[in-house]
Amino acid sequence: MSGFLYVCFRDLLELSPPERETTELQYASWGPQGNQLAFVFDGDIYYKPSVTSDSLRLTSTDEDQKVLNGLSDWTYEEEVLLTYAAHWWSMDGARLAYLRINNSVTPVMEIPHFLGGLYPSNMIFPYPKAGSSIPTVSLFVVNLYGPAHTLEMLPPDSLRSRENYISMVSWISSTRLAVRWLNRAQNQSVLCVCEATTGACSEKHKMAMDMMQNQRQDLPLFTSDGSMFYTILPAKQGARGEFHHIAGLTVQPAIPSVPPRFLTSGSWDVTLLCALDEKAGKIYFLSTEKSRESRHLYSVDLNGVFQRRCISCGLIDGCGFFKAIFSPNQTHFILYCLGPGIPKVTVHSMKDPSSYFVLEDNNLLSAALKDKRLPESLFKTVQADNHDLHLKLTLPQGYEANLHPLLIIVDGTPGSQTVTEEFSLGWPQVLCSTHSVALAWVDGRSGVGRGQKTVAVDPRKLGTLRVKDYLRVVEFMQLPYIDYRRIALFGKALGGYLALKMLAATDNLFQCAAAVAPITDFRFYSAAFSERFLGFPAKEEHAYMTASVLEEVNKLKEENFLIVHGTADARVHFQHSAELLSRLVKVEANYSLQLYPDEGHVLRELRSVRHFQRTVVNYLQNCLKHSALLDAPEEEEEEDD
Repeated sequence: MSGFLYVCFRDLLELSPPERETTELQYASWGPQGNQLAFVFDGDIYYKPSVTSDSLRLTSTDEDQKVLNGLSDWTYEEEVLLTYAAHWWSMDGARLAYLRINNSVTPVMEIPHFLGGLYPSNMIFPYPKAGSSIPTVSLFVVNLYGPAHTLEMLPPDSLRSRENYISMVSWISSTRLAVRWLNRAQNQSVLCVCEATTGACSEKHKMAMDMMQNQRQDLPLFTSDGSMFYTILPAKQGARGEFHHIAGLTVQPAIPSVPPRFLTSGSWDVTLLCALDEKAGKIYFLSTEKSRESRHLYSVDLNGVFQRRCISCGLIDGCGFFKAIFSPNQTHFILYCLGPGIPKVTVHSMKDPSSYFVLEDNNLLSAALKDKRLPESLFKTVQADNHDLHLKLTLPQGYEANLHPLLIIVDGTPGSQTVTEEFSLGWPQVLCSTHSVALAWVDGRSGVGRGQKTVAVDPRKLGTLRVKDYLRVVEFMQLPYIDYRRIALFGKALGGYLALKMLAATDNLFQCAAAVAPITDFRFYSAAFSERFLGFPAKEEHAYMTASVLEEVNKLKEENFLIVHGTADARVHFQHSAELLSRLVKVEANYSLQLYPDEGHVLRELRSVRHFQRTVVNYLQNCLKHSALLDAPEEEEEEDD
């Protein structure tokens, strides 16, 4: 199979490697100079200096080697790099850096596809589960100008003979790269600068990784001469604890007694570094200074006097949560307004950010929602033992006049934040507006956005602590407009796992729960995720057993819950639900089940998406309609409302 490339003002051009007839195009990317092109066929990289040039093969891999060049396998796409592309052009287009991922000893997962044939077919792909062999990874740089010459970037001595991951690669000049290596346990990070001309990599910053903060892919910003770099590090802010701020470090190996120089300070977090403008002497970044729920674009002076300016504050009506992307020459930037109003996309000049061009204003969506009774959101803080829990309540208009059942949407992914001002419109908001169901999202001690004043959290107890956080919020929910006797749970993947754990930890506190593709035992889940929090199964058998839902099926016997799963889910395999269902049958538990044949973790078929939405909404609506704890007159009165 060949691929096709459409070039503006030209004919349709065919991409096909000259060496193979039956191959599959996996990816293509433009280079920074002219119309350079790199593309991947069957795990090998090819290069065209221009789209009309002949192809040059940059890598050679035998089909039976299970090696992938320039692209991520499942582990790297979903858990490590979080991108499919695993190659990076140098700024001048003279070199291409790429990962070589070797899965020759990685166990494979077989997922059956049942539809469309007399016999099922299997999708087979490398998938390392907790404790099994993980892919080996190498970083190479190939010279594209002149004879192709390839060099391996050698990992630091501390990781060279140990299993490791590469979680970040970024060019900092035409001949040097910044690379972050992680040990297999992912609790140690080593930031190196690699010389593309020699393959030598030198350690620049080594740090223990905070499992509660997702910093594995953070990109440091380097000065043009390569003498300094800026990154985000925790900084103590008095009694409020540690918050994340911009720190400047020299590229020379750090002297332990010399602390980093911080450019920002305060009881708020810097969440992302966007750009470094050395000519203007500024760094641009996103932070939570305005509020924990918001994200605004700021600039700060490099001279270290803590002078900063909010660029996006009050700039666009209805916008308080932004994402920003800067042009390579830093003359313009794009602002993505993600809420709380209708999302917008605007282009701004660095010289005058207040003057901008609108790329997208979503007028059609605005018109469609003009006369709709949209729900409103409240943000609250709940005090726990030694930390704060953050709560977002979405309520139907006029909520104070009635009692409303409550749906808690569970998402316990460490390092994530769900309590934000981001715009959202899906089936939960329809359930709220149409059926008067209150919605709640919770950020516990594993969330981000407002610092940490707690003692270090043992990641092996993360599930137990997250359940405790949610139950503390449930206690807080005895509000005048919330019917405390009608509370339901919804969660997907790790959220589904936590929803089931919350059912098991309580006695009919919740009316029901819907768990979509729930993780039921972390031994069945990805090594990169499970080991990051629970360690290695051989050493942490008790932690894995305690975390497993399968060990608590007896506590689920009398609970009311719905399990939803796609049988071809490549992320949380149907094996998780199958093992749970087998045990539920043994204890004669009460449960409902909805399967989607040959569907993955994200439903693709429109009919499946619509069916899923109807199924979940109808299940939750019926579950929350009445409470066994309410007497008949109260039920009738509520129905009349």
